[in-house]
Amino acid sequence: MAAKPKGGYEADKVEAALSPTSIGSGTSARVVPLKVETMPTQLEIPAEIADKAARYIERYEQHLKARTEALLEAAPEAGEPTLAGGYQYWNCLTAGPIQFFGNPPYRPGKIIAAGELALMLGVVWINPLNGPGGSLPGTIVLGARNYRVRFDGMNVSNVADGPNATFTGVFTSPAPVVSVFPFFFIPGDPGVNPRLFEMTLTADIVESGQPMAAFSTWHVDPDSEPPFLGLPGVPPGLQYDIPARYLVYRK
Repeated sequence: MAAKPKGGYEADKVEAALSPTSIGSGTSARVVPLKVETMPTQLEIPAEIADKAARYIERYEQHLKARTEALLEAAPEAGEPTLAGGYQYWNCLTAGPIQFFGNPPYRPGKIIAAGELALMLGVVWINPLNGPGGSLPGTIVLGARNYRVRFDGMNVSNVADGPNATFTGVFTSPAPVVSVFPFFFIPGDPGVNPRLFEMTLTADIVESGQPMAAFSTWHVDPDSEPPFLGLPGVPPGLQYDIPARYLVYRK
């Protein structure tokens, strides 16, 4: 019998992990269309799945906007450059994977059958507050800059590349506080042995005169780990310094 996803998507617990302490003023958000450079053709997303995904992303986007002030108080992580006092111009995270079967709450997609559609979200956050000494905020410094945001996937089981997806474009001026990058993918047949994958998000400002880069050290895991063998259960929530992981199996 094929393995099943470990647990249900517990929406309230995920939202609690992302819930705001207060609403940031002047926040803005956008969802970026996917431009895939490493696939021969663009995926055709069924209208029903696209609608469910859009609703899910909109709901998540609102939490990210509300979370801005809480993120401002977080400890520095892997976004460069960092100024005195721990100020960061920008940073990024991943969330998922999610599969849209039936009605919400949708189940996590950490265990995916070959040929099934899944969604991974990448988020780029840009600091809207002034830096130390009144220096310009990230939304001004990164405004009108060319960006390259990329999902870097790796087949851990046989150390092979992919799946990957690249987004390129130009930030508005001022730049948006939150940008959501949705990556739909369909894993191929792994063969008789299930394959474990990891995925990371990287972000880069491509102008030579503006050296900035970041990668996702935070991941939002929507899955729950039930207790077993006397081990405690783990609710959905944020993980630090752990790439997004999922397993692909032959159904």
